[in-house]
Amino acid sequence: MSGSEVRPAAWAGVLVPPSNPSVEPELARCVDGSIALYASRFAVMPGTTLEQRNRRYLELYRDAVKSFGELALRAIAIGLTGPSYRLMPSGDRAFVRELTAHAGVPVITASAAIDDALTALRVRRICLVSPYPQWLTDESVAYWRDTKREVVQVVKISETFRAYALTHAEIVSALASVDTNAVDAIVLSGTGMLTLPAIVEARARIAAPILSSNLCCAWWLLATAGLREGSSTFFRAAPELAGALKK
Repeated sequence: MSGSEVRPAAWAGVLVPPSNPSVEPELARCVDGSIALYASRFAVMPGTTLEQRNRRYLELYRDAVKSFGELALRAIAIGLTGPSYRLMPSGDRAFVRELTAHAGVPVITASAAIDDALTALRVRRICLVSPYPQWLTDESVAYWRDTKREVVQVVKISETFRAYALTHAEIVSALASVDTNAVDAIVLSGTGMLTLPAIVEARARIAAPILSSNLCCAWWLLATAGLREGSSTFFRAAPELAGALKK
């Protein structure tokens, strides 16, 4: 095998919470070797609540985007959604601009990547599938409404934060409860959910785009690297985003 056969088209950094099991494998399945992914994990925060961690993560982003040293990264995706919601869209975008200037390469939060994907697909009405406790679900609904979109339906999977432990059956069941006739797209918020298998399965019966945090981060990384296609799994899960890459 020659070096050209294994050399990726680009390198990208990914920032990940310490216990998140889903970001790297889902992104890797979507980009399928066309982008080499390098992850940097935040430090463990023992004895903290989810709300406390979300606030502290934001304080760590500036140092974290510089944690890749001299790696010639094309872009950096921050694999967290929840911390951005309290910033609201304008604050989230301002932070993305600040982090991009600080890192010297394009940076995106997962929430902003979802917003970019929804904009590319001209989505106005969404169903939000939330793995969050009520307070964070409320923050996420407020965020998406502030993007001038209509949150038609909210499907909660759990009353406690269980995103890392959710089963395939639970995600499939959540998707089955969506009123697909009332929405333009379904948004699965939360990078910790392992969503690709459930999304691929659901696309056999749901015509509307089903966009997860990880799918949208993968799409943004591919688009930012100037690549025109992702993996076959990415195409099956998000044919609309795959089509947007070619435009």
